[in-house]
Amino acid sequence: MISQTDAVKKFREVIPRVDPHLVLDVGAVRFVSEPYPGVEFGLRLGDAGALLFVSEADLTTPDWQACLQKRLDAAKRYLEGFPHARNAGAPGM
Repeated sequence: MISQTDAVKKFREVIPRVDPHLVLDVGAVRFVSEPYPGVEFGLRLGDAGALLFVSEADLTTPDWQACLQKRLDAAKRYLEGFPHARNAGAPGM
């Protein structure tokens, strides 16, 4: 089981590579075991936000950075579909 601290550290390492305007909601990061082991996390782009899931395997494989980047790229495309995502301001806002 990956810890919340390790998951947050990995998200913080990869998110800026995907888009510096993406913001991780650290309070929404939590491990879940059912129905599949993984991590729920909140992600925002501008005023658009979503609660998402990534499998534990994607965070613990030797190529976890590539796996996580692929998932976060998909999450960014999803968030860009919301009108308020286009109003993204400076990173961290």
